[in-house]
Amino acid sequence: MRVTQKMITDRMSANLSAAADRLMRLQTEMATARRLSRPSDDPVGITRDLSFRTTISAVEQYRSNASWAKTELNTMEQSLGTVTNLLTTARELATALADDTFDATARRGAAEEAKTILDQILQAGNTQSNGRYLFSGHLTRNQTFLATPTGVVYQGDQGLIYTQIEASSQMATNTLGSDIMLAPLQTLGEGFDLNRGVAAAVPLADLHQGQGIDQAPGIVRFADDASGLSVAVDLSATTTIGDVLTAINTQLAAGGMTGVTASVSPGGNALRLTAADDGLISTSTQLTDLNRGQGIDQMPGKLRVATDSLSIDVTVDLAGTQTIGDVITAFNTQLAAAGVSNVTMSVNLAGTGLQITDANAAPLGLQVIDVSGETTAQDLGVRGYVNAQMVGNDLNPTRRLTVAENVPGETTAADLGILGSFTATKDGLDLDPILRDTTPLSQLDSGHGIALGRIRISQGSAYTVVDLASAATVADVIARINSSGLEIQASLNAAGTGIQVVPTVTGKTLIIKDEGSNGGSAALGIKGSPDLLGNLMLLVDSLENNDRAMVGNLIGGLQKATDHILDSRASVGARIRRIDSTSDRLSALSVSVTGLLSEIEDADIVKVTTELATQQNIYQAALNATARILQPSLIDFVQ
Repeated sequence: MRVTQKMITDRMSANLSAAADRLMRLQTEMATARRLSRPSDDPVGITRDLSFRTTISAVEQYRSNASWAKTELNTMEQSLGTVTNLLTTARELATALADDTFDATARRGAAEEAKTILDQILQAGNTQSNGRYLFSGHLTRNQTFLATPTGVVYQGDQGLIYTQIEASSQMATNTLGSDIMLAPLQTLGEGFDLNRGVAAAVPLADLHQGQGIDQAPGIVRFADDASGLSVAVDLSATTTIGDVLTAINTQLAAGGMTGVTASVSPGGNALRLTAADDGLISTSTQLTDLNRGQGIDQMPGKLRVATDSLSIDVTVDLAGTQTIGDVITAFNTQLAAAGVSNVTMSVNLAGTGLQITDANAAPLGLQVIDVSGETTAQDLGVRGYVNAQMVGNDLNPTRRLTVAENVPGETTAADLGILGSFTATKDGLDLDPILRDTTPLSQLDSGHGIALGRIRISQGSAYTVVDLASAATVADVIARINSSGLEIQASLNAAGTGIQVVPTVTGKTLIIKDEGSNGGSAALGIKGSPDLLGNLMLLVDSLENNDRAMVGNLIGGLQKATDHILDSRASVGARIRRIDSTSDRLSALSVSVTGLLSEIEDADIVKVTTELATQQNIYQAALNATARILQPSLIDFVQ
């Protein structure tokens, strides 16, 4: 192929243009310090470049979100810190003013301080940031709490505001005011015991919180330690406390155990057994029960049986004896061992004391005397001459009865709270009958009954007065509270001991107190408030009205409120720490991705400088070569 001048010219021009392009590219890289200026510079690299830039942009947005969220949460945490300090002051105030050394004037003065605390806590609850109420949920333009003469209403909603702080992670950046200051921290009446008594009409099935008693076979054995009489009382067919009392009294009398009766204890929560002293003894009578419970001298517990001439002089040692039978056995055994025949001790025919009989044809002329300085013989009523027979003095025993299960393994007596021995009177254990809605109010307070009147129930901006004066049963009280028209629910508490009242709506204070002086809300165990703000309002009211007892009762509620705020602060603090941790990760990710982006985009200045110098030389050489090869002629200019 023939190489023409035109071909030479075109090739030289193309080479020169390419060299100029390379020089221009290197000059651009040197000037901008960037390797990529347009997609054609590196199609693969530009794809990675765009991916990294997208990642960096997202990371920066997450960091911005996290920064905003942290600012909001920090403001919330500061507000909750303020509330914590104010609640601590309120609790200390209540603790101090519950002391009976303060008078009405002092408490009224403290009420002003409590009112200031309440106002400051409401102010903290209404905290704003950039014109937005932080504790109002989604309704950030609504003031969080509205105080009314009867209570406080939450004006926000239950919406949580979530912020994207990582690619796959959202976090709630707000806290609901209703959860902080109006959440129920306790249930009114939840642990209160109305203390239902054990009246005659109370079913046995209601005892022991509805567990009832063992009635299979349901036999209880009563034993008189003095007379040795034992009577089995069958309670298998009884259904009420009254039935039990009747069965015990009837069957004991029929069994010959007179003077023993069963009744309801004066405390009204147990059975009482009473054993009237009858003056009788038996071989099983305890020595400690003699002489109206004074017992006998057993230190060392010796007596002498002797004649005037001391031809017979026997010391009888009664140390270690515990019953009349032990004394008789020791006396008779030791006299016989000493060679004194036909002289015996026994219980006298009247059953009131001891007797000593000398059955010898000619009585031995014995007398019973105390060892010097002791009173054992006198205490046993046998000091003096025996002759043919000595009938001792009355020993006046305190009557001791033992109540036991008829058969080991049964629990009827234990379930009735009367198991064990007693003298004179035994008040049994608390039978703790369960409270039922049909329970008459007259059975409450251990059978003493409770008097009710008008109670005032306030919920947020509404209130009502409930008249309980004519209520006859627990069900009447519950029904009237539930008919109040407020959003509350009264019922028997889970323990079956009292009445509880719970709100059925969130975001409103609930306060129950007496309307007047005899409402009975305290007697019912429902006086108070379940929430933080309600407790503070009651504190103000109680101090103003010099209600020392209620001020003291509020200490526990204020402590629970403080603990609740501390928990809320801890939750906010945990989210702040999570944001800090996330921000650190995002910063590290941003640095890492920026480094990768730099590897793609940024030019190697040393390399570019060398290449630029080389390319300049190449370009200059190309220009010179082209100038020598392509000599211009007149024809070139004409063309």
